Amino acid sequence: MILISVLLVLAIERSMRKTPGWHIEAHLAKYLDWAQSQSWINKQSEQLKLVIQIALPVLITFIVAQWIFSGFISFVLQSVLLYLCLGSDRLRDTYRSFLQAAERGDLEACHLYTEQLGHCTSLDIDDSEGQQGKSFGQHLLWLNYQHYAAVLIWFAVFGAAGAILYVTSREWYRLTCENSDERSDKLATWMHILDFVPVRITACGLLLVGHFSRAMPTWLGYVTHPTIAAEVLLTDVASKAEDVEVTDGPDRDPACEPKALVTLAKRNVMLILAVIAVLTMLGIID
Repeated sequence: MILISVLLVLAIERSMRKTPGWHIEAHLAKYLDWAQSQSWINKQSEQLKLVIQIALPVLITFIVAQWIFSGFISFVLQSVLLYLCLGSDRLRDTYRSFLQAAERGDLEACHLYTEQLGHCTSLDIDDSEGQQGKSFGQHLLWLNYQHYAAVLIWFAVFGAAGAILYVTSREWYRLTCENSDERSDKLATWMHILDFVPVRITACGLLLVGHFSRAMPTWLGYVTHPTIAAEVLLTDVASKAEDVEVTDGPDRDPACEPKALVTLAKRNVMLILAVIAVLTMLGIID
C-alpha cells in the first residue's frame, strides 16, 4: 500500500500543478494561528506548548488513518495526505525563474532568487557576484530534500502520520526562524533530530547514484560527527557526488550547478522508490 501510494502521488504531483488548497503549508499556517490563539495551550510551559502544537495534528492523523478507517479508505486518505505534504510549487517557480534569469545573463536577478529561497540554514551564504549559482544550487538541493526525500522516507516508515510530523515541524521551524522567534533554537534542535537518519540515507543515495568513489569518503567522515548540520552534510556529499563543470570567465553559466544538483536529486528519488519497492517485496513495510 505504501509503494502504491508513493507511485500514485508522485505521478499526479509531476503531471498536475497544485492549487493553493492542495499545499499543506496553507493549512498548517491556519492551524498554527489557531493553536496560538487557544488559551489552554498558552497556559502551558513554552516547551510543552511546542510539543502540543506539533503532536496534535500527528495524533489526529494517526487515529483517523489507522484506527477509524482501514483498507481502501485508509489508503485513499493517506495518499491524499502525502499529496498535500509532497513538493512545493513556490520552490519550483523560483527554480524556473532562476534558470530564465541565468539564460538572460542577469546575475542580479539570480542573486535575488537565491535570497528568495530563504536563509534559515547552516549553509554558508556567499553573496559575491560569481557564486549565485553555487549558493542557489546548495539551497535548492536542501529544500528539495525537505519537500521530497525526507517526506517520502518518513511516510514509508510511519505512514501519513510520519509525513505530517516532519512537515509540521519543518513549517513551524521555518515560520519561527523567519520571524526571529526565540523558539526557533529549540525547533532547530528538534529538526536536527528528525533529519538525523533521513539525511544520511539521502546522502548515501546521492553517492550511489553519483560519483561513488569520490563522495564515499566524505559521507563516511560525517558518520562519526553526529552534531554536523544536516544541510552541510547533504550539500558536501552532493558536491562530491556530482561533476559540475564551472568556468570563471565572463561566459560562466550560474545555472550549471543548480541543474546538475536537481538532476542528481531526481535520480535519488528514483533510488528511494526502488528501495521502497524492495522493502515492500521483502515484507518489511506494508
